[in-house]
Amino acid sequence: MNPQGPTCSARFKALALVALLALFFAPGLMAAPARERDLAQADHLYHELGNSMFCLCGCRERLLSCSMVNCSFKETAQRYLREQCRDADLTPDQVRAKMIERFGPGIVQVQSDSLLYPVLFAAGFGILGLFALGLWLVSARGKAAAGEAREVGGGQTPPELEARISRELDEME
Repeated sequence: MNPQGPTCSARFKALALVALLALFFAPGLMAAPARERDLAQADHLYHELGNSMFCLCGCRERLLSCSMVNCSFKETAQRYLREQCRDADLTPDQVRAKMIERFGPGIVQVQSDSLLYPVLFAAGFGILGLFALGLWLVSARGKAAAGEAREVGGGQTPPELEARISRELDEME
């Protein structure tokens, strides 16, 4: 080496070494091609997942049965879903997650992390509790009113009411 820097042949050797290393390691650095599912399995997965998702064009129909004419969202989402279903390395949950990642959580019918179920559960028990409380109040009020009527009347019915009842019974016969 000379004090002014590497010579041209030393640079050439270093460049050749880097090029050989790049050629040697390049196939390992490239991503392995995705394995594809069997066509029948991919189609089954496509229909299973597509029927559990909504089209987001505004129709709120299922993704596979959107009836909107020229619906660009439906075409894009169906094409992406079909591509993901062909990849054998992805599970159905991973395909669903990729659809949610790309198109947003509105594409699935009921979000898995939704608080809707606990809220509905609590609201149902709350309504049942209010109904039971109302029933108890009405029955307690009725028992109290019946007890007051017995006390006031002494447990006897008025004579005009007895006469009316017997007259109506005679008319029925």
